[in-house]
Amino acid sequence: MDRNKKKIISIGGGGFTHETDESLDQFVLSKLNTKNFKIGFLPTASKDNQKKIDLFYKRFENSNLELSHFSLCSKIEGFKGWLLSKDLIYVGGGNTFYMLKIWEKNNLIEIFKEAYNKGIILSGVSAGAVCWFDWILSDSKGSGLKPIRGINLISGSCTPHSSEDERINQFQENIKNNKLPEGIAIDDGVAVLFIDGKATEVYSSRKNHDAYFIDKSKKISLKEHIKNNL
Repeated sequence: MDRNKKKIISIGGGGFTHETDESLDQFVLSKLNTKNFKIGFLPTASKDNQKKIDLFYKRFENSNLELSHFSLCSKIEGFKGWLLSKDLIYVGGGNTFYMLKIWEKNNLIEIFKEAYNKGIILSGVSAGAVCWFDWILSDSKGSGLKPIRGINLISGSCTPHSSEDERINQFQENIKNNKLPEGIAIDDGVAVLFIDGKATEVYSSRKNHDAYFIDKSKKISLKEHIKNNL
């Protein structure tokens, strides 16, 4: 694996925890350059939901992967060693604000940054897609879609599930009104690869689903934005 490049893979929605979009999971795995590697699952945002944990093992059980998960809702001890021994981390969806509070309260954000700088691939769906950004549009505070802070590995803002009209409209509105910086919206069934903090590839498992770059004046396909900024 090329440990010199820092990689994040953000999935707007779907994947193994929803038992859909198998090719999304394959896209994530394709970014590893070795056959026998260690993948760790973090179901924190779903409060360590057992069904999601079971789906993780079921999805990858017949592959040459060393699989494990860590239940941060019940213990923190040993987390740093577990995380830093992995080749890829997959963060599940759920309540983004709840998950980030656990990370913050237990001083875990620096461990994620260390993993990122070491070249461990950070990936995830929904909450696990957007937590890496400066800013997130999220409904996880329980009072509608509101901006919340992420952990600042990728600059700008992000929202998942942008195939939902309410979500994409609110995201555009917040950017226009300076409540959020310019950013990226990712539809369900779509994954975006970031290398060294820059979007470099978009993969869609669903027809007519995409990711978008949005600033005050425009909303364009992220694929087009990547081409224009090569």
